[in-house]
Amino acid sequence: MRVIRLDSLQQFAAVELLSDPGAIGGPKLAPNCAEVVIGFGGETGKLAACVLHGRYAGGFDLVQADANAILAALVAGATWTALAAHLAPTSSLFSVTVRDINTANQPLIVSSTAGAPGTSSGSALPAEVAACVTFRTVKAGKSGRGRMYFPRFATTALGSGNTIAAPVVTALQNWARANIPAAMQAATLVHCLALPARQAYIGTTGTSHPARAATTQDVIAYDVRDNFWDSQRRRGLG
Repeated sequence: MRVIRLDSLQQFAAVELLSDPGAIGGPKLAPNCAEVVIGFGGETGKLAACVLHGRYAGGFDLVQADANAILAALVAGATWTALAAHLAPTSSLFSVTVRDINTANQPLIVSSTAGAPGTSSGSALPAEVAACVTFRTVKAGKSGRGRMYFPRFATTALGSGNTIAAPVVTALQNWARANIPAAMQAATLVHCLALPARQAYIGTTGTSHPARAATTQDVIAYDVRDNFWDSQRRRGLG
């Protein structure tokens, strides 16, 4: 048995790698910005959601008709038809909710019209399986990129090696590029990233990160960067 001298050991501090020292607790707010949540239903009864943001000019004046207009634009046209062909028929893009996040604790505005189901001939993939769409702005770096995880695909979306089939990558990218901007425009919004306020902090390497006021960055491009499946769960597919 190997013996280690206790007086030769050095104390260390545990580091929480998932913590964010720049984060500020409480509601995430952004100036002249609305939170737009796309709701998906499925055969398990569990709901999934994609959270987008739209910048508005002047005061916030959206009503239920605007939520309905966003929903209608999301499931309209040839781009939706092509994407829906790869979505499980037991699922649907069924709702949109809108909330003003210029100030805290504003009421939800919920759509009241029907969405649209998937039309694939295949069965549903596991509920947490999703494909990632990247949002790009004029800024580089992590704060200049966003993403959404689009769920509810069917087995017909599988490519070789359990990847995303090439036509599905194309269909999702085409839908994002056409339907998301159109949906925002239907409610007089501009698709943007909502960047909440952050406090100043010193990083683990000693780098000083200054405070940041809440702001927005307009989205200018949409990409499906690869053909690998992602997950809406932080813990992944295990």
